[in-house]
Amino acid sequence: MYKLRDYQQKVHDSTLKHMRETYKSGKFEPAFSSVTVGGGKTVLIAFLVKQIMQNKDNSVLVLARQGELVAQNADDARAIGIKLSIFSASLNQKSTYYPVIFGTEGTVGRALGNEFKDRTFTAILIDECHHIDWQDCLLDEPETQYGKILKHFNDTAKSQGKKPPIPIGYTGSPFRDSESIYGPYWKKQLSDVSTYELINKGFLVPPIFGFADDDQQYESMSNFEIRGGDGAQDFTSKELAAMGRAVCKEQTKTQQIMQEVVARTKSRDGGTMITCASKKHCEQVAECLPEGTWGIITDSTSTKKRMEILSDIKSGKIEYIIQIGCLSTGFNAPSLSTSVILRKIGSLTLLIQLIGRVLRILKPEQIEQGLVKKDALVLDFTDTLDAMGSIYDDPILQQAMEQKGKAPAGEQIECPLCATLNSEYAVRCIGQEQTSEDGRCEHYFMFNECGNCGAH
Repeated sequence: MYKLRDYQQKVHDSTLKHMRETYKSGKFEPAFSSVTVGGGKTVLIAFLVKQIMQNKDNSVLVLARQGELVAQNADDARAIGIKLSIFSASLNQKSTYYPVIFGTEGTVGRALGNEFKDRTFTAILIDECHHIDWQDCLLDEPETQYGKILKHFNDTAKSQGKKPPIPIGYTGSPFRDSESIYGPYWKKQLSDVSTYELINKGFLVPPIFGFADDDQQYESMSNFEIRGGDGAQDFTSKELAAMGRAVCKEQTKTQQIMQEVVARTKSRDGGTMITCASKKHCEQVAECLPEGTWGIITDSTSTKKRMEILSDIKSGKIEYIIQIGCLSTGFNAPSLSTSVILRKIGSLTLLIQLIGRVLRILKPEQIEQGLVKKDALVLDFTDTLDAMGSIYDDPILQQAMEQKGKAPAGEQIECPLCATLNSEYAVRCIGQEQTSEDGRCEHYFMFNECGNCGAH
């Protein structure tokens, strides 16, 4: 029987505590947990559903934006014995038979006046809850699908004299654009599980980094500067279109880069994810790879074709999956072991998500098949990691800079607690400390002190 990992149990317990306090106080406030890529959000959802359904009078709606994410969540729930229905047009299933329903936002939203007209739920769990426009949810008449769904089930419960459902969210990137989701709608953050913590505990493989030589970098990338901010704002669609046009003019450079990618990944088990600037750029990259070894996914790829390609990369039928940025969340393929960056990434959140796609440890059945995955290779041909490392204090970026040799001894500072060398711009020490809750040294070089408890 599957058991929750130590950090998962803490997330689970904090969620149950919030729900009990919510019912006791009568304040049905939305709350969320931030759990990084590979942290097991689908498992957490499954165990919470199981706990809620110990009372047979309860019912749960689990929502996600994409059909494949709904399918993943449902599979994990079934694996621990939960009987459920799936309501998702992209999965060709629209059942409401069981009190537990896993559905896609769009399909459920379009059925509020039909299948869900008089339906009520004890809780509504939302995967990748940063997709919700929380400002819209505060309006009397929401305009977005999520806003309409949440209002509908809240109003339906009240009209029947029942308690409204408790919204519980899960995300690995708690931002919308450059703004944290924590605030007027998501009034409580229950947990925060970081990528660094899971790498340190062995639940993710460590990343290793490779960088382009001077003659392997796109010259046009220097025209696109990362703006900084709080790390959530990527380049606009207009800027990405311009980047795509510019980089496609360097077709010879793309060919040279892809020869290098093929050479570096030849001896590695697992697949490779390649992030490009535009659809045409994806096609140029594909032309440089052996026929039948790749698949392209963009925002215009049909649901059927998308699921076929994702299935092929997971099974090993193809080696390369080429995309622009639409696989940053909701995609679980532990067999991926290499991430190639061929376009500038403007968002720290998106960058960490992309790296996180290849950090997952192999499943037992994959190990039995002979696959080996000791680390994840990240190849950057755009100077994104270098640019990000000069702006943000992030353990993964600091590791990348150390591997690139960007942190000479004269520009490092020693931690007074553990003697680990850090970047001169470090906010918190990157050293390891087993007694720390997240496995990381607790010394801060710079900090704000909480006015209530004094924590840094």
